Amino acid sequence: MDKKKIGQIVAVLVLLVAGVVIGMNWQNWFGNEEPQKSLAEVESAEDWTGERKAPAEPSPTIDIPGYDRIQLKADATEQQVNFYNPENNTCYFKISLWQDDDTKLWESKLLEPGKAIYDITLDQALASGSYENAKVKYECFSLGEQEPLNGSEIKLTLEVI
Repeated sequence: MDKKKIGQIVAVLVLLVAGVVIGMNWQNWFGNEEPQKSLAEVESAEDWTGERKAPAEPSPTIDIPGYDRIQLKADATEQQVNFYNPENNTCYFKISLWQDDDTKLWESKLLEPGKAIYDITLDQALASGSYENAKVKYECFSLGEQEPLNGSEIKLTLEVI
């Protein structure tokens, strides 16, 4: 081969190598490089051990349990019920059970948050039947000074069997 052809091959190889080097570094040398994004901070947390309930916090409102019907024993004053003051309330309850608007059957003393009444003694026994105009009345009082707060009346049916 003559020197002229060897020179041309070497020149082509040098240009190819230079082109590859320039191509691989073009973005670093001349490009508008975006700033590197930092990784997001990872939360320091506990190992998962199953669903955990959040602690009950005092409610800014008063939670009032509701009832559609209450079942009582006929011709008996000793009854079993499920009256309670939810533990997240910040007030006392005075609960009363009414046969109708004029006939109070029972009334509690002040009931603290998180407490319940399961056994009551009615002022009078009821005959078997369905009493549609019955209600449970909640009177609410502040924990400190026992000042009256908002209350509620829950209309329900007394099923006496």
